[in-house]
Amino acid sequence: MKNRIANFILLVLFAGAILYCISYPGTDGDEYAKEGQQRVVILAEETTETASAEDAQEADPYEEDYLPVSVTAGCDSVTREISLYVSEGVCYAFLPAYADLTKVSFVFGEGCEVRLSGRQLTAGEILQQIEIGMEYELDITDQKQNTLHYAMVFMQSQNMPAVFIDTQSGSMDYVDAVKGNEESGYFTCVTEDGGIDSESAMNRIRGRGNTSWGGIGRKNQYNVQLADAADVMHMGSAQNWIIQANKLDVSMMRNKLAYDFAKDLGVPYAVDSEFTDMYFNGRYMGTYLVIEKIETGANRIDIDAEEGYVIERDFREKDPNKSFGISYGTYAIRSPKDTTEEAHDYIADYVNRAAESITKAADSDEYLDYIDINSFAKLFIMNEISNDPDGNALSTYFYKADRTDQTKLTAGPVWDFDIAFDNDERGDDILGSNYGEEWFQDLYRSEAFRAEVASVLRDIMEEKYEKYSTQYFDDIKAYLEPSWRMNEIRWKEKRGYIASVYPDFDGTLGYLEYYFMTRLENLNQVFNGEEQFHKVEFVVGGLQFAHVYVRDGELIPAQTLQGITDYYGRAKWRLTNDQEIDPDTYRVFEDVRIKCRSIRNDEETDMEDDEDTSGAIGTGDDQKGELAMQWISFIMLMVPGLIAVWISGNTRMKRENAFAIVLQYLCNSFVILLLAYGIFYVLYGSALLSFSDSYDETYQFSIYHINVTFKYLLLTGILAAGVGAAERIMGTALRKRQKRQGADVWTGLK
Repeated sequence: MKNRIANFILLVLFAGAILYCISYPGTDGDEYAKEGQQRVVILAEETTETASAEDAQEADPYEEDYLPVSVTAGCDSVTREISLYVSEGVCYAFLPAYADLTKVSFVFGEGCEVRLSGRQLTAGEILQQIEIGMEYELDITDQKQNTLHYAMVFMQSQNMPAVFIDTQSGSMDYVDAVKGNEESGYFTCVTEDGGIDSESAMNRIRGRGNTSWGGIGRKNQYNVQLADAADVMHMGSAQNWIIQANKLDVSMMRNKLAYDFAKDLGVPYAVDSEFTDMYFNGRYMGTYLVIEKIETGANRIDIDAEEGYVIERDFREKDPNKSFGISYGTYAIRSPKDTTEEAHDYIADYVNRAAESITKAADSDEYLDYIDINSFAKLFIMNEISNDPDGNALSTYFYKADRTDQTKLTAGPVWDFDIAFDNDERGDDILGSNYGEEWFQDLYRSEAFRAEVASVLRDIMEEKYEKYSTQYFDDIKAYLEPSWRMNEIRWKEKRGYIASVYPDFDGTLGYLEYYFMTRLENLNQVFNGEEQFHKVEFVVGGLQFAHVYVRDGELIPAQTLQGITDYYGRAKWRLTNDQEIDPDTYRVFEDVRIKCRSIRNDEETDMEDDEDTSGAIGTGDDQKGELAMQWISFIMLMVPGLIAVWISGNTRMKRENAFAIVLQYLCNSFVILLLAYGIFYVLYGSALLSFSDSYDETYQFSIYHINVTFKYLLLTGILAAGVGAAERIMGTALRKRQKRQGADVWTGLK
């Protein structure tokens, strides 16, 4: 009887766990909407029960949200309703550039009353003498009879197109809930003078990004696929577009600057990009950058989609059918989408041969048979000037036109620079570079490659230097600033890197100009100047993580050494022959490699112990979080197993019941692990988040992997239960047969 009860409990636990795995992580749109509505109702009831009458009167149900009142933003050809946004007691109407201020009116339903500066308005009534930036008094009685009072300000963008995305549900909550969620709708782009630039039904909009993803209520970025190809803002007709938020960058300019410079530099198939004021379902969502998606196509990377290849350096890609590894890291195959084994093996072999030839670039020009040297030189320049910490580790693209050795591996397009140009503390050194060079480390040793870099730099300095030194930044400032100021009010919350010490627009854009121009001029001096420079590489565990160019006979710049020390910890410095040096007094007369070793607790240890999967070196917070993770994982995995052994060991081990003990051990282990992993959620989250407030996404990423582990664990438990059931069925049949023969050798299982 006891065994039957225990087995029944185990069966219930198995079934519950299976249902949990089937339902995780998401639900369909209708279920999500219902859950959201239920949550709102519950919160409203709790607030009503716990809040006093006085608090209820003072509370603003629309604070940091949109009012049930909107205004029309119209002109002769287009009229759109724009929801009013409330923040810190001020109501804002964020008007697109095309809006005619003589055609603005309020829109509200029956039961609402609206007064503007004491004057009661009727729905649809055209306002008179609206002034941008002027503060008005707004009084609203909504349909729930909430009496609300705000200061109201009208703001307007200038010279910039507006994009309106209307989803099928009328909300972005489902799309923002889980990054994989998607929804259909309609896409409209309106020019600054009110003309329709482009429009199309939308097959889907869904979230994208890693560090930049934030969930509901955040400024997210998205993939958009139109039902019909459209020429959005004259960037070429296509279906797929990226809507980039740039929320990690105070200036919102770093990606745009990089994409524009790449086009001027002549990077193959450099992407087009245009700023826009973005509205989702009538709600202003800030300044965005609409960009071409990196893909094959007539107006994109114009190669055969089936025979050609687009690959990306991405150390996170784990699918062996869509990736391959070489000596310089892991590369993901982005095109063709359906990669056959033959197609996979060809590109893996070709890139491996190219990489092998590049390792010998100092002594041989064989690598020129495999790569397009001009495009690689341009990517090298982009890396050097942007000083992107993610350079050559993520979002670094290459393509090959077909599956023959007649075409070469080509670098480009370039992508994702929101933490570049010193928007991350690793980029603070304006003279040095703090990223892993990978195959550019070996290419630099080739005279042919250095000559190509020098030639490209001469051309850009002759043809485009004046544009960037006298015109570009002034023009972009005048164009972007009105939209930037609206975006700053809409998104007061700052998260991510945003390391700029200049939080205002003038300061951050001025510093970006200074950083860009200084690095461009310095790099040109290194390759085309009259003075001789030597390259100093800083190496950890055989991997280069930073470098700087030093004039012949001079010291390594103090700011370079200080930056490495500040970010990576105190360090000792040795040459490749293990000769210890004092970098403060060491003069450079040739290209050198310096091995860095950290000092902790007065003991010297290799800094490579701190490396993460990208080849970068973790900070102290990273190390503490990882250590906590390891100990918690060890405890959560070992303790349940030991308990299960103890429980199962209560049964005397006999040959007749040995299998039953094994089965019971598996079942006990599974049940205890199920409970332990529930505790693991809490322990891991609290341990990790206690070390740094920037671990939110790491925590969420880890939770995903914990759930994947759950599923494998469930499969193991189900398999054990299945084997046990089969054993019982077979045992019952054998018992009946042997009972008829007068013998019962299975008593050990009773």
